[in-house]
Amino acid sequence: MQHVDLGPPPPSLTTPKADAERAALRAFYSIPGNEKLPYDKGFTAYKGDGVREQLTEMFKGKCAYCETFYKATQPADIEHFRPKGGITIEDTRPQPPGYWWLASEWSNLLPSCSDCNRPRRQDFPGGLPRTAGKANRFPIASEAKRAAVPGQEAKERRLLLHPSLDQPEEHLHFVSGAGTIRDGEIEPARLKSGRASKMGEASIEVYALQRLGLIERRRTVLRELNGHLTRALELKDAAIRHPNDRKFVDNFRAAVSDIVMFTAPEHEYAAMCRQVVAQFAITLFQEAPP
Repeated sequence: MQHVDLGPPPPSLTTPKADAERAALRAFYSIPGNEKLPYDKGFTAYKGDGVREQLTEMFKGKCAYCETFYKATQPADIEHFRPKGGITIEDTRPQPPGYWWLASEWSNLLPSCSDCNRPRRQDFPGGLPRTAGKANRFPIASEAKRAAVPGQEAKERRLLLHPSLDQPEEHLHFVSGAGTIRDGEIEPARLKSGRASKMGEASIEVYALQRLGLIERRRTVLRELNGHLTRALELKDAAIRHPNDRKFVDNFRAAVSDIVMFTAPEHEYAAMCRQVVAQFAITLFQEAPP
């Protein structure tokens, strides 16, 4: 997961039709006795023209949670960060009403692949298959502070990372140990206090970021990146040995450009690649040829 600036909402979320749905929701939940009922007319405003397209553009065709490309193979789910219709707490069925007032809020909408968003059986390292995927889960530090009306969500201490509201790279650490069996795995990052990030831990669990298929795909990208890093170090040494031959310097610079491509926002698993490149930066650029 990488930080992404969502920018302004698409026009369809600010139309009279969208405003009418919000007004209908407020009217429904203002009626005594409706506080814990599902909204039976459904939610449609978040499906307006341009929402999916703008999310795809902002996130470069990648899942907001796992950074896997979905654009070439599947339409993204328009995922509600805070669930709109009901909340799952400790394996219960979704309990209404959910965060209905955020159903068409731009900052609450994210593009997600089906494996991160929908509950289904997944394989994980060292364990039996289990059902995983966010669905209607939204863990917070204290259920006593769960928002029930608009505005109360500001008092919650949420445990899930949001790619626009947080800096996910501060909470997630990718294992990249030179060909070990754990390459491509993800774990909570250590905070300045020395403790593992609780937001990182909860996000890895709820978004199923440790599923085996995802680890294997990240591992493949890591191997490719490590190959480029190794080649760049070789070209750096060659350029140092031949300071008067410009072609060696040009080859090194071209290799560095290839590495930088892995860290670009549009690259698959860019957050992981940035972490790995940062670890190599001193070795790669110290005493590098001009």
